[in-house]
Amino acid sequence: MNKKVYGFTIVELLIVIVVIAILAAISVAAYTNIQERAKTSRRNSEMAQLLKAITLARTATGKTLGEITGNYYSIGVCTSAAGNPSGLEPRDLAKTSSCWTRYYTNLTNLSTASGMDLSAFRNGDERGNPYMWDENEGEGGNYCTTDGQIRYFSGSGINVGSASLSIPKLYPTC
Repeated sequence: MNKKVYGFTIVELLIVIVVIAILAAISVAAYTNIQERAKTSRRNSEMAQLLKAITLARTATGKTLGEITGNYYSIGVCTSAAGNPSGLEPRDLAKTSSCWTRYYTNLTNLSTASGMDLSAFRNGDERGNPYMWDENEGEGGNYCTTDGQIRYFSGSGINVGSASLSIPKLYPTC
């Protein structure tokens, strides 16, 4: 009596495994791209909210951003050797470091002047780094300087992201 044995050959199984692996690789790549786009979208949205707070604060007080924050290069506290001698990414610094205290002071001053609740920004961006400002307008009494910027940190150490959000001048350009 001849019994037929039903099943898959090793070649058929290998082909199925390869197809599944290819589909998994495509899915992982797509998922990673979606995550990066979501992070970028979140950061851009948060920087737009901060710009709105800056605009409201400047309109309400008639002061430049530097006059509101009390500094004209807040980002320097996190990127300078004096403010961050270890060159660590700000998220790795103690929350009592001058980098973080400057950030908290900026948020408090902006919140007070704009009337907006900015407490959601206390933990920084999606990577845990503070958003920082380069408050150019009015620096040294010069109201004709370039626009200020809201910046974020990227990579390791004190690398500042190349993308930023420009803060238009409060006073007319010269």
